Amino acid sequence: MDRRTFLKTTSLTAAMLAAPGIASAAAEKTLRIGTITPGSHFWTQTMDRVGASMAEKSGGKFDTQVFPSGQLGNEATMIQQLQSGGLDMGFLTVAEFSNRLDDMAALFTPYLVQNVSQASKLLTGPTATGMLEQYSTLGMKGLGFGLGGMRHLISREPGLSSADLAGRKYRITPFAPLRDFYELMDVAPTPVPLPGLFDALANGQVDGADIDLELAWKLKLYDQAPNLTITSQMMFPVVAVVSGRYWAALSDDEKQMLSQSVSEQIDWLFAQYVEFEPKWLNDLKGTGINVVDAEPGFFGDTISEWKSIWEPKAPSIAALQKEAKMLAG
Repeated sequence: MDRRTFLKTTSLTAAMLAAPGIASAAAEKTLRIGTITPGSHFWTQTMDRVGASMAEKSGGKFDTQVFPSGQLGNEATMIQQLQSGGLDMGFLTVAEFSNRLDDMAALFTPYLVQNVSQASKLLTGPTATGMLEQYSTLGMKGLGFGLGGMRHLISREPGLSSADLAGRKYRITPFAPLRDFYELMDVAPTPVPLPGLFDALANGQVDGADIDLELAWKLKLYDQAPNLTITSQMMFPVVAVVSGRYWAALSDDEKQMLSQSVSEQIDWLFAQYVEFEPKWLNDLKGTGINVVDAEPGFFGDTISEWKSIWEPKAPSIAALQKEAKMLAG
């Protein structure tokens, strides 16, 4: 779909949402999508594009409503809504699902991939695609994995190795694989809502954060944490899931239409991160903060210790590592 067609379709969808009476008269089916990110975030934009694509492919049959910024609740709440059929579709972090499906931790294996380009290929490869079947055990249909960039460290004080981080408090997304990673370094993992992270750094509630370049730049974290260590130690995937009840009610043609729309727009999402990650890094360097590159050795024994915990729980680690080596080669 070219830009003119996309904008035209998006405008039509927006008009339909603004006038529910018109929407119900024109559309035969509603697709309600929830996400935690604001409207400006690439994840939410991806779902907006799915809605525009569905409207175009169906000739206006589908009226898609995207609820950003956690309007329907946090991710745990939206997962419950998906399971009950109260929500049709979600674009949610794999982190939240790893609290329910241990094998999803495999996607957070340290240094599984080197950059977002490799991550995009791995997340659409045979192993990851096969892992989507696990969402059926939760009463959902997994349609595809997306990406939220690579993880790095930003901090108030510099650190030359993970030993320098011991005793510090770092903001993390609260899920078991990441919590274990930081606890193995004697770092205190501290959950802080993203909107409050800037102030938490300013008042010393946390000493640093596990962060991606997009948020480090857009939240202006460099003003309070002028030390950025480029580690790329993990990727941060997102997954598109559909309520099992909603999926079962779709015709075969509609299922194909939705699957294709999600796949096409996730490809768009990958392209954004491949394009913008270098730009965000240059922007951050332009602020004059201390930016250093770190090799895997920065984390000492943490990586091997993490694997000793999670390889028995997440059997897909081995297959993902094998596939990732082929991509790197």
